[in-house]
Amino acid sequence: MNKGVVAWHQQALALLAKDLRAELRTKVAVSAVGVFTFSALLLLALATINLKDTPTLNTGVLTDPITRDGVVSLLRPAWEPASKMGLLWVLLCFAAFTGLAHTFVHEEDSGTTAALRLSMTASAVYAGKLSFNFLLIAVVALAVTPAYMGITGMPIGSPLVFISVMLGGTVGLSAAATIVGALAAKAQGTSALYSALGLPMLVVFLIMLINAAITLYSKNPTLLQIGRDVGGLFSFGVMLIAISALVFHFVWED
Repeated sequence: MNKGVVAWHQQALALLAKDLRAELRTKVAVSAVGVFTFSALLLLALATINLKDTPTLNTGVLTDPITRDGVVSLLRPAWEPASKMGLLWVLLCFAAFTGLAHTFVHEEDSGTTAALRLSMTASAVYAGKLSFNFLLIAVVALAVTPAYMGITGMPIGSPLVFISVMLGGTVGLSAAATIVGALAAKAQGTSALYSALGLPMLVVFLIMLINAAITLYSKNPTLLQIGRDVGGLFSFGVMLIAISALVFHFVWED
């Protein structure tokens, strides 16, 4: 194939189709992500069986005299919705990094890296791998989130904002998983190296995600808050994709 003739998006779709066929045949990533995720969900269900219905009270706001009705009015859930969403994405991050560590490594192990370099541009390879990771994480999130909400009692809040937060999180996580996978493969690393390289990106990602979750579950959030926090989450993913696309050529070709 002459990579100068075939458009890069056609090359990216061809690589995506190859990875999907390989995954449907071997089910390596799906099995790894699925086993980890649903095992973690089972443990989470056992650990939080009473926590989701437990109220708590901030004694710092109490004033004298204290009445029973006054105390009841100040009770709030011990496990707040924003914290529940944060734990959901910690779960998805670990699941993604467990199942996607081989994204580029298996190309090195199978000896197909040279063939991809000859037949596709670096931008097409990056786009194809990013698309595969995005689809896998999106499928896992769609399967896990309803079960997680049933286990923990996490509310949906505003449906449009909730979908935006989940979509923004999926974009950011897939972008981080893709570029870190490429770096780990070039360093001939293992899953441990993959996780270590991804930690700085995940810290920033989770901080922005928590901010978006707090806005999602706030009472009457303003459009400015939604644009700042939810839009910031999208901006992180888009910025990471843009930077990764610029540097991927050097990672892939060298």
